[in-house]
Amino acid sequence: MEFQRSDAMLMEILQERKTITGFLDAVFGFLKRNTDFYHTKKDATDKVGFPKGMRDQILYGAMQRYDPDCLLQTMTAESSIDDSGINAPPAINEVTVETEDREVETRPTPKAKSRRGFEPADHKNGAVFEHHCWSQTLKDVELHIQLPENLQAAKQLNIEIKAQQIKVCSKMGPQQLILEGTLSQRIRHNDAVWSIEGGQLLICCDKAKERWWDRLFEDDDEIDIKKLDTERYIDELPEDSQQAIEKLRVQQIAADQQQKQALASIDPEQSKTMERLKKAWDAEGSPFKGQPFDPSMVRMS
Repeated sequence: MEFQRSDAMLMEILQERKTITGFLDAVFGFLKRNTDFYHTKKDATDKVGFPKGMRDQILYGAMQRYDPDCLLQTMTAESSIDDSGINAPPAINEVTVETEDREVETRPTPKAKSRRGFEPADHKNGAVFEHHCWSQTLKDVELHIQLPENLQAAKQLNIEIKAQQIKVCSKMGPQQLILEGTLSQRIRHNDAVWSIEGGQLLICCDKAKERWWDRLFEDDDEIDIKKLDTERYIDELPEDSQQAIEKLRVQQIAADQQQKQALASIDPEQSKTMERLKKAWDAEGSPFKGQPFDPSMVRMS
């Protein structure tokens, strides 16, 4: 999902600034330095900035959009509200329809929320069930929960995330239980974040210990952790490991350059022989297969 990448970048800023005030200071500072957000148009010919008062309307509309007590909170990003901010301020637009007899005012109803199914990425290295699925990396766990059609707003849900338990249910009685379970391993519940989009609740948690889980909840069937995709990006490795890999890469480049220079210094006939030896070096059955080609180990008469 697109918001996951944005959340990761914004979370890094929030952790660095430590407070909401500091976070907002960083955001508005960025807008001041890099955009025309604070520029007020002087006249109609001015092509940058906003008309007087529009900036405040955009800010107020953006806050309304995610306010759990506001109608805009229940509308998804794919609804009639666009990301430009121009149409954000009014919660509902009144449209006047002219007829032969009289004027009739109608209010458009919000579009129905689009529901999405689970995608392969949603249960990578995890498992999928009828109404929820989970995925994992070595460091974190993501849980996708399909919400009932009548419970898709944050203000309607009670979400409890503890060190080894997750419970999602309706806030108003009679209580409607959506998902509850005891986690197979512990998580850093104080750092957990969640969001709602496309009729699904997404919960992202950091694992208490870096290890592969064989199940999400204790009552789930085990998955075969030997079949997991355990590849890690270099930038996810510890700093000392990244430095060691970079050192090996530089050494390999230098060795390749030396080899090219050595091949260039010999006569064409020897060059052809060296190419044949290089192919034989990595051929099936060769004791050197899989190792970097080293001409110094080859005796040539």
